[in-house]
Amino acid sequence: MATWDDLQSYVRVRYEIMRQVGDELWFNLPTTGDRTQLVVVRRVHEKHGETTDAAAAVAQDDSDWAQISSPIARTGEVDLTKLLELAGASPVGGVVAQDGVVVFRHSISLRDAGLDGFEFPFRQVVHLADELEHELTGRDDH
Repeated sequence: MATWDDLQSYVRVRYEIMRQVGDELWFNLPTTGDRTQLVVVRRVHEKHGETTDAAAAVAQDDSDWAQISSPIARTGEVDLTKLLELAGASPVGGVVAQDGVVVFRHSISLRDAGLDGFEFPFRQVVHLADELEHELTGRDDH
C-alpha cells in the first residue's frame, strides 16, 4: 500500500519534476532519439469527478489513485479510428479526449498497489503516447 506522499517521494528521486501544481506533477521525459514527452501524474480521489451510478456503487471511500496521462494531439488533427486501433494494442491505459486534446491515460490505485506497481504503467504511458503522437502526426509537440 502506498500513499500520495510516498509516490511523490518516489518520483522525485527518479525523475526531474518540471512543475508541481496542487496534486499534479508534470514531467518532460526523453523517449527515443531527440524526442521528449510531456506526462502528468495527478492524485485522484475515487469519489471525485463524474461517475455513473453503477461505478459510484462499487467505489471505495477514501481511495486515492495516481492518474498518469500524456497528450498525443488535438482531437481534430488525428484519425480517431486509427488512433483507437493503435492504442488498443496496449496492455495498460486507454485513450480519452480532454479539452480538445487526445490523451493516453492510465490509473493505479495507491491503496492496492505498492510503488513498484507504478513504474511500468508510468513508462508505458510515456512511450505509448509518444509513439502514437509520432505515428499519427509525425511531430513531437508534446
